[in-house]
Amino acid sequence: METAASWEEIQNKIWDCEACRTHPRVAIKIRQRTMPPKMSVSLLLVGLAPPHEDGVSVRKVAQSATNDPADKLRLFVEATLARRWDDLAGKGLFLIHAVKCAIVPNADGSQNPPPRVVDCCNPVGFSPEFQSLRPPRVVTLGDMARRAVLRTPGVIVPRRVNRTTKLGVLLELWPEGIPCKLGDGPFTLHPARFPRTAVTKTAAAAVIRKAAQLAALTEEAG
Repeated sequence: METAASWEEIQNKIWDCEACRTHPRVAIKIRQRTMPPKMSVSLLLVGLAPPHEDGVSVRKVAQSATNDPADKLRLFVEATLARRWDDLAGKGLFLIHAVKCAIVPNADGSQNPPPRVVDCCNPVGFSPEFQSLRPPRVVTLGDMARRAVLRTPGVIVPRRVNRTTKLGVLLELWPEGIPCKLGDGPFTLHPARFPRTAVTKTAAAAVIRKAAQLAALTEEAG
């Protein structure tokens, strides 16, 4: 893991970035500023983007799973693993988002970031964070979260894994997680759906529980 100073430099670049300022779905006034992990990361969760808020006119730090006890994704993870967030963080859980600014909801209320925004944000924030953390086990929540990992320079995946491979195929081929590398360091990728509906919450919870057991964050049920 890199030093706290280098992590702070990454956060400063995220804070100052204006690359997506003209994109209509990017709320650049609401952006992530993530505190560094307090220990080596054993399980990294990758979300989509910090939650959107209406009426924000001055740049502010996003309220998200990393800093808001009432965040929906944070509450979902706590309920899934039956542990408090701070307890999980104390065992090596950490979370970052694929996109660092909030995304304006589309007509159906989804805040899923467009692929172009994921790709634009990747070299500024996500890739430097991911390369700094070097997590041994990663859960991606949603296709765009998986895209961010696969777009990171130095990530090596099996030949059948690419940005268009269907989630069902990946889960069928690698039920215990996909063996990948970041440079010469191995990590296991656990792709999941983003927990938005009852169906996707059930599916995502199963993946998170499995990854948490393998990462020794929780005891294996049995």
